[in-house]
Amino acid sequence: MSRKNSSGLTIMELILTMAILVILIAIASPLIAQFSSGYRIRAAARELATDLQFARLLAVKENTNFQVVFLSSNSYQVERESDHFVAKSRNFSIDYPEVTLAGLTVRFNSRGNLVSSPGSLMVSNPTVTKNIIVGSTGRVKLG
Repeated sequence: MSRKNSSGLTIMELILTMAILVILIAIASPLIAQFSSGYRIRAAARELATDLQFARLLAVKENTNFQVVFLSSNSYQVERESDHFVAKSRNFSIDYPEVTLAGLTVRFNSRGNLVSSPGSLMVSNPTVTKNIIVGSTGRVKLG
């Protein structure tokens, strides 16, 4: 009796292939988590920088002072300084739950210049920290 050529997989080949896949996934999963964490922190920092620029542009447009007020470690709002009208409010706890914000109130005058002392704001998560620098001229720069 002769044996016919079979094009299928044996159970041992299938088990070996599955074991190799499990090992590769176990090795890759921390790298994927680290990559996605870095992506989220960069996105949150860009969003805060954009809102700082938004407050600066509103101050120039409306010829009055605007400020970005940090309400908690993960929320802030853009408001007119004279009557505290809220132009925009943002809470990172929904989209970026692991992100925390650190900074003081940032105030822009009607010319778009920084009224409060220049400094940096920090956007961080347990592994990465991004700085946002606001210069005395009102320029917002991601650091």
